[in-house]
Amino acid sequence: MLERFRRGDRTPVGVGSHRKTEAVMVPLAVFEELTAERTRALTSATGSLRAEGLEAGPEAEDIFDRWARGEITTAQMRQLIRDRHGVE
Repeated sequence: MLERFRRGDRTPVGVGSHRKTEAVMVPLAVFEELTAERTRALTSATGSLRAEGLEAGPEAEDIFDRWARGEITTAQMRQLIRDRHGVE
């Protein structure tokens, strides 16, 4: 797989058991592009908040950063923010 990636193949490789994909390996460049896209989305969202005179706050910024790095899912990020603000 590494040799494929080194040759420039960007095709994700699924791994798992019993014909069920449980993880996906991608070249580092692909991972970096994905996390950069999440970071750009956060920058845009933060800019929109600031334009409205609002700030996300350090706890929310930490949640957003964890999401941008891929440590938590989008659903988890949204739930953490909802919980932080008492929204159901």
